[in-house]
Parts: sequence; structure tokens; C-alpha cells
Amino acid sequence: MTDKETAILAVESFLQNENKKYLLVRGYDNEAKLRVVLSCLDRYFSKGIIRTSSMSNIASHVNRAFKKNLLPDAIKSTAIYKLGKMSINISSYATHTQFNPEGNKDTFTLIYPVQMVLDDSNRLKKFIIELAEIESKKIILITSNEWSIDNWDIESYMDEVFFYSVESDNPQIMTNLRNNGAI
Repeated sequence: MTDKETAILAVESFLQNENKKYLLVRGYDNEAKLRVVLSCLDRYFSKGIIRTSSMSNIASHVNRAFKKNLLPDAIKSTAIYKLGKMSINISSYATHTQFNPEGNKDTFTLIYPVQMVLDDSNRLKKFIIELAEIESKKIILITSNEWSIDNWDIESYMDEVFFYSVESDNPQIMTNLRNNGAI
């Protein structure tokens, strides 16, 4: 079984489990994590919310992950975007926007990238409170810059944590990280 197949099984198992709401997806290949999670969500949801720390970068993250221009360069928090079969609202968790949807039982909330709040204890406390207020059926957090995160307290608030290994599927990224001393 490939690393990607293992990741798909893990994400789908979480999505099918009615007793779990929060999933943290860790790992070193940001594009692979985002691609697998969004592809799985597309099978289970028609509506969703992406919360990001950088409105100016989220389109390039998604477009790079799928190697297609799925989102326009300029993202507005008041707009709805088509991503696969899904209608998606994108907003910032890092700055206050007038429209931050909380979702409902028919939506998911994807928070990517999440590391911005992890190493700041005051921000993390506020973020945990905001997470509890999200009403989406499923909430998935995806890290990026995994090697730079020092504080993993967020894991204790998750129902499940999955580490997406790419040792087999993308050994080059692992070699590069090791050679650069990142891991």
C-alpha cells in the first residue's frame, strides 16, 4: 500500500466515524496532505469552509497541490468558490474578517496551515475556544512547516492525529529535509 493510499484510508475512516469531530493531519509533504484531505472531503461534502492564516497564499497552496488553477489568485472571504463538487467559503483565522462562518452539520471546516497559532500560548488558547465554536460536522487541521513547530499542545484537543508519511511515495523530500537538518 502506498503512503497516499494509507493517508486516504485514515482520512476516510475519520470522516465516516460519527463519534469524531477533530482531526490533525501532520507530515512533511504539504501538497500531498492538502490534496488527499480535499479529495476525501469532496467525496463526503458538498459545502465547506477553509480557514487559513494567509488569504493571499491559500489559492497558490491549493493550485500547487492539484497542479491546476482551481482557485483565482485573489480570494475574498465574502465569495463562494467551487472546488471539485464542493462550494467553499475561504476566510482567515489569523485576522478578523466580518464574515467567519461557523458551519453546520452539513459542512466541514478545514484549517490550513495551522502552525501560526501553535507556538504562541495566548493565541493557542483563543484558537482552541474558536475551534469549539465551529459547528461543522468535521474539523480538519493541517500543519505546514512541520519541522519548525515546537508546541504540540493542539494534539490534546483532537479526536485523532494522523502523520502522513511520505517515506515511500516521496523519498526525495525526506532526503532533502534530512540533508538540510530540518529533521
